[in-house]
Amino acid sequence: MTEALDLHRFELADISLPRSLALAVHAQLGKIAPPVPVDNIARALDIAEIRTDIFDGFEGMLLTDQCRSQGAILASTRHGQRRARFTIAHELGHFLMEQHVLSAEDGFRCRAQDMRETREGRRHQKQESQANEFAIGLLAPFRMVDLFLSKDPDLRDGQRLREGLDVSLEACVRRMIDRRQEPLAAVWSKNGQVRYSTRNGGFPFVHLEPGDRLPQISAAFRAVGNNSQGFTAFTEIHAAAWINRTDIDLFEQTRVGADGHAVTLLWADAPEPDETD
Repeated sequence: MTEALDLHRFELADISLPRSLALAVHAQLGKIAPPVPVDNIARALDIAEIRTDIFDGFEGMLLTDQCRSQGAILASTRHGQRRARFTIAHELGHFLMEQHVLSAEDGFRCRAQDMRETREGRRHQKQESQANEFAIGLLAPFRMVDLFLSKDPDLRDGQRLREGLDVSLEACVRRMIDRRQEPLAAVWSKNGQVRYSTRNGGFPFVHLEPGDRLPQISAAFRAVGNNSQGFTAFTEIHAAAWINRTDIDLFEQTRVGADGHAVTLLWADAPEPDETD
C-alpha cells in the first residue's frame, strides 16, 4: 500500500496561474524521484476516487460541485496509460483552479482535442489550455526534465523523458523544446502529412499547416517514405523547406514510429550579426 502524501490544499487556494500552481504542489512534495505519483497527489488534494478504463465519448471527466468540496476523476486508457496519467493531472488542474467554470452541472468533460489545445481564446479553450499547462508542469517539472537532457538537442532525449517521467512522447518533446535555449521546433506527422507543429520563442514560424505534405526535399520525407523506424541523424536542410527564411542554417532529425507516425525536430542556427553593423 502506498504511503499517503501530506499535502495541504488550502495553501493552493489563491493561486490562479497554472505554472505557479504546479510549482506550489511540488514545493509541498519536496524533492521526489520521477515519475511523479499523480494518483497519490490527487487523492491527497481531495479527489476521492480515480477510475481508469476505456471510456467512450470523452478522454477525461471531473465530477465535482461548484464548491469543489471533493471530486472524482475518470480517465480513459484508450490511448494508453501514459495518456491517462496526463488526463488525471489535467482534471486535477480543473479541480484546483477554482476560477474554472464547470462545463456541466456535475463537473468537466474533456475530449481528446481538448488535451491538445494550446491556444487561449474562448473561455473553454482557455480553461483547457490552463489545465494542460498545469498537467505538464506537475508531471514534468524542469528540474526532472534536466536529468534527461543531453548537451545538444536530440529526439532521443524525448524518449528518455518518456521512460523516466512516464509521460507520452509528444508531451515530452514539447517539454524538451520549452526547456532548451536553442531555437527549436517539432513537427508531428502521420503517413507523411503534417498533424501539427510547435516551437519555442527563438524559432521562426513554421509555414506548414495540418494536412500539408512533408517537404519533399526534407530528410523527414525520405525517412517516412522508407518507413525507417527509429531515429535519423541530424541533417542540414535548406531552410525554405520548413520556414520562410533563407538566412538561417537549419538542421532536422526525425523519429519514425509505428503506424505512420513521426516527429521531426528542427534546430535553427541564425548567423552571427556582423560586428560592423
